[in-house]
Amino acid sequence: MTIPFLPTAADARHETCVPALTSGRAGALFLDERGAATAEYAIATMATVE
Repeated sequence: MTIPFLPTAADARHETCVPALTSGRAGALFLDERGAATAEYAIATMATVE
């Protein structure tokens, strides 16, 4: 049985604090490579498991 996601008051506050996505901000986020090694490690691990 799947329990549906129920948003909390903290979730609602988080949504209002997220800045608008402008072209400059999108470009900065696109070029940010933090976490890329972790994602690559996860993909390689899953490929090995299969």
